[in-house]
Amino acid sequence: MELKQELQYLKKFTWFIIGFGIITAVAAFVIVKQRQPIYTTVVDYEVSLVNRPVSADYQYGSYYDLKGAELFTQYLMSLLNSAGVIEQIYQQANVGYDITNLAKFTSQFRADQGSAQQFTVKFSRYQQAEADTLAKAMTTVLTEHAVAAQQNEAGKNLFSLTASTPVIVYEPLNPWLVAGAGLVAGWLLAGVLVYLKRYLQS
Repeated sequence: MELKQELQYLKKFTWFIIGFGIITAVAAFVIVKQRQPIYTTVVDYEVSLVNRPVSADYQYGSYYDLKGAELFTQYLMSLLNSAGVIEQIYQQANVGYDITNLAKFTSQFRADQGSAQQFTVKFSRYQQAEADTLAKAMTTVLTEHAVAAQQNEAGKNLFSLTASTPVIVYEPLNPWLVAGAGLVAGWLLAGVLVYLKRYLQS
């Protein structure tokens, strides 16, 4: 009986719910159609041991090599969370930037470690040429930091950093799919508003 009463109550607001959903869907469609295209860029990096240190513990030598490479890989990844390093990347690329939100600025480059000696960096830009320029600048800056951060007693680098060719993918959004999601979301939100109105009135 209660379910029937609830349905009857919702029926009074049928046109409001339908109209709200349609307005939400149209707004979502227009926003997506006007939205600039996004180019997602992926660069793979590999850390290689170039001057293996001599170890008396020969049975553990490979472990030390792998562990050292893993720690150095994590160090390079952490650089991409530094506002100062990201500024260096923009300056190297000669691309303008504006820091309005520090958290957003320092999280635009996403680094994921695939193995002890490999990590991947992903970021998005609105222009393909700018994405390519930033990817190359990022490799230059990371390489400079990698060279400066590690040397053995003889003044030689222990690791080298190798970057893959940047992969830039155009990722458009389907406006009709977004509009469909907006329609459903609009209906749900309208239902919540209807019951909120009922609650406030009671």
